[in-house]
Amino acid sequence: MRFCIIGLGSFGTHLARQLARDGHEVIGVDNDAVHTDAMKDEIEFLVNADCSDMNAFHDIPVGDCDAVILAIGKDFEAALSIAANVQQIGAKRIISRIINPLHARLLKLLKIEELIIPEAMAAAWLARSLRSPDVVNSFPVGKGHEISEVILPPGMIGKTLREIDLRSRYELNLVTVLRRKDAQSCSSAVPQIEKIIGVPEPSRTFADDDVLLLFGTEKNVRRLQDDYASAE
Repeated sequence: MRFCIIGLGSFGTHLARQLARDGHEVIGVDNDAVHTDAMKDEIEFLVNADCSDMNAFHDIPVGDCDAVILAIGKDFEAALSIAANVQQIGAKRIISRIINPLHARLLKLLKIEELIIPEAMAAAWLARSLRSPDVVNSFPVGKGHEISEVILPPGMIGKTLREIDLRSRYELNLVTVLRRKDAQSCSSAVPQIEKIIGVPEPSRTFADDDVLLLFGTEKNVRRLQDDYASAE
């Protein structure tokens, strides 16, 4: 996929790096040459331009991007002007960082609905990881349910899916089993996926480097972890 990130401050830079690591094409745009120069060895397509000026988009293929992410973090007027310009050009999908509540209200008036607060997202992720250190990642889906990547509890090593009986005993569904590489650096908190096992068979034996992709409630995930916290 192709993504355009406008604003290469701390958030935009980390996002660009992660998307590039995941194999996506990234277009990085910033009005400060220091920011674009800092990314030249990591992102192939970089543009030094002021996107509050509509003429800047002659060099940026916004219409060919699957999404445009507005990652501006400080300049309220510029952020709003850039959002209006990107919408006028006809971007397929616009995701915008929120600077303040007024910014959010004005973006919604522009019919831009995908709004994010990176600091709040990071805080929620950290709070979840502090509560459950063996949960690599989680994605809430509503009504208390989530999809979680859980490091295999020691007590499950050598047991089969049939023996654990996740669905009946814990009301959890095992979507698949993952294998992950170690994180490459401190800027990449979540290790990269190395292998996906596929749809697990009931007779499959769990191994110590398995990561479970589970669907269910956080309470039931914790219950599973507690029950198999120690190797037998």
